Amino acid sequence: MNLRFLIISIAISLLVTAIVIHSTHGRISRKRYWKIEATMVVGFVSYWFFTFFILAFFLKNFSHSSFFYSLHVLHTLLFIIGFFGSFIFMYKYWQLQILRLHDLNKSGWYCLLDFIPFYNIYDFFVMNIKKRSIMLNEFDETIDYFSFFEKNKLLQNKKLITKDGVDFYINGIKFEYKNFNGHVQYEVSKMSLENDKTLEEYCMKNLQQTENAPGYAGEYRISFLDEGNLFEKLKNDLHGIVIDDGFITINEVPFFVRENYLQYEIVYKTKDSSRIKNFSQVEELQDYSCQSLTKAQLLDLINAPRSKLRGMSSS
Repeated sequence: MNLRFLIISIAISLLVTAIVIHSTHGRISRKRYWKIEATMVVGFVSYWFFTFFILAFFLKNFSHSSFFYSLHVLHTLLFIIGFFGSFIFMYKYWQLQILRLHDLNKSGWYCLLDFIPFYNIYDFFVMNIKKRSIMLNEFDETIDYFSFFEKNKLLQNKKLITKDGVDFYINGIKFEYKNFNGHVQYEVSKMSLENDKTLEEYCMKNLQQTENAPGYAGEYRISFLDEGNLFEKLKNDLHGIVIDDGFITINEVPFFVRENYLQYEIVYKTKDSSRIKNFSQVEELQDYSCQSLTKAQLLDLINAPRSKLRGMSSS
């Protein structure tokens, strides 16, 4: 019976861990981890201290008062909320640990080692003390540039152009590279192109079309001839903001922008430091530098004209 219970417990733990790992993306810096962890723990402990001790004290000493019933209802309600809230707390705290593991270039599955006695004490100090060893790793994910720019009205008279090998995307619309015996052209879905009227109008007026034919699954596709460097032409004519391998180029400086638990981090080549406006303490590692920014600071950086970019200085 005990063996069966152990097997079931292990299976449930692995399943829950897999779900949490699958839903957790990105990473969190050490300093940000300290702040969020402290806030979560202090908030959780304070909630239960108030529920179990403060309210319990009033219930015990004011049992004959007129507001005893209200206190009893409040105590019961807080206990129920706290019970279910504890599961949410554990889930978010678990996610926090996984984000920190990602920052240390480790898989989220390492969190299972915390179930080993004494190792969890060692791991606690590692998670809180050890610095990141690499600025960019396989667990990094950029923000959704298109949604961010669109939501903050940064795409007026501009287009986001994402490179993907020889293919590229303009505001999420794919231009697929085709080479027929040296005759290079790009194909795009007519239906998707129609979703961006300004882009459709530009392409139909300014790009040389080739013979069109039904595409995959009967989807009609439009083909445009590449007369040399179509990508560069579109980038210049559309005032394109280029995203290449996760790096977005602002004022000729490529940035990798990622979320850092309600803040943002920008990563860039250290050689570009002299051209970047500094907002906070800079972290340097290998050939890259990193800064933590609020949303307002990130928008300020994106909107800053080249003439206002200045050298690095302490803030």
